[in-house]
Amino acid sequence: MAAHRELARELGGDVAYHDGGSLEWAERDDKLAELRARVERLAGRGYAATFITRERALGLEPGLGVPDHVREVAFYADDAWLDAPRLVRTLLDAAALKGAAVRSNVAVRSLRVENGRVEALAIDGGEIVAKAVLVCVGPATKTFLEPLGVTMPVGRVFGLLAVTSRPATALGRVVHAPGVHLRGDVGGGLMLGADDLDGPVVEHASAAGRAEIAAQMLERARRVYPTARDVTLVEHRVGVRPMPSDRHTIAGRIPGFENAWMIATHSGVTLGPLLGRLLADELIRGTPSATLAPFRPDRFAR
Repeated sequence: MAAHRELARELGGDVAYHDGGSLEWAERDDKLAELRARVERLAGRGYAATFITRERALGLEPGLGVPDHVREVAFYADDAWLDAPRLVRTLLDAAALKGAAVRSNVAVRSLRVENGRVEALAIDGGEIVAKAVLVCVGPATKTFLEPLGVTMPVGRVFGLLAVTSRPATALGRVVHAPGVHLRGDVGGGLMLGADDLDGPVVEHASAAGRAEIAAQMLERARRVYPTARDVTLVEHRVGVRPMPSDRHTIAGRIPGFENAWMIATHSGVTLGPLLGRLLADELIRGTPSATLAPFRPDRFAR
């Protein structure tokens, strides 16, 4: 999150970054115990995690419907949400101004390898000669690297997000409520998700089933955000996320190659600015980061 704030400052305070923290509460005793342990663990690591009263939480987000019996709400002051497509466009524009050649919708068909080096990327109609290559292809990682004789256990996890029309009261923060998580959307509505309606549930659902999942999310959101009782679903989106088999980031030099690196992770949006800086230092300055030591690809080669 610190890397995101620094990046936002570098980009001149672009509105892709929306701070304000996030709120979370639990209703069942077992879930409350988990939440307390998480807040304690994060606070012990120096992250801004604490409990606030129900009344203060409602002061921060008046549209919430926190049940009366919930007396404490977790507040993560340094959390934020991001308009990821806008940030990507802003970064590409900034890179182009610094001399980068951005080639959109150009498929890399293969990599030309000689003596443990990736010498060029084969594209339609020619090649791009490369001094160094960083592979960031998300859920396609395993398939993309296999022709190089490299096996990286990166799976595919489906997810569904639903977007609503504008509620009577705008939501300013990320909220993790029992059964649903929600935040404001760039269009003024709400963006909804639910952990138990993710993954295989979405992957194996029909088009009608996915619409029903979105409707379930909306019903849950209305319970925890009563001011949204009159909103309607505008759309739902299905995405495919990369997920390393051990659920931890893979970032670093690709085993067996002198000048090729990779990143595969979930969540790439959250970790992107940090991983980008660490890998840039390694590629450009030859300065490996100790932070990445537990996350390097060769842990699977071993």
